[in-house]
Amino acid sequence: MEKKEGEAMEARLAEMGKRIDELKGRLGTVTGEVKAELSRRIDAAYAAQEEQRQRLHRLKDQGLEQWDSLKDQAGKAWTGLEQSLQDLASRLKK
Repeated sequence: MEKKEGEAMEARLAEMGKRIDELKGRLGTVTGEVKAELSRRIDAAYAAQEEQRQRLHRLKDQGLEQWDSLKDQAGKAWTGLEQSLQDLASRLKK
């Protein structure tokens, strides 16, 4: 993995963390079962973010060879996390 790619991913993880924190802060606007469901989904987003962080650190340690072989898998995980955050944001707007 190139240093630039690693730094870009670290920045992306930080941005996702901010978005998740913001969504968690907006939970006060909902109640009942909807709040419980959204809270579970936010917890899952935190877990997915941490999984991506750990994957990134492993890739940094393993170098370019492993990065090339796992790039597609990592991309799918990023896309899934991004979609989850978008879904949560839209649910909290309602």
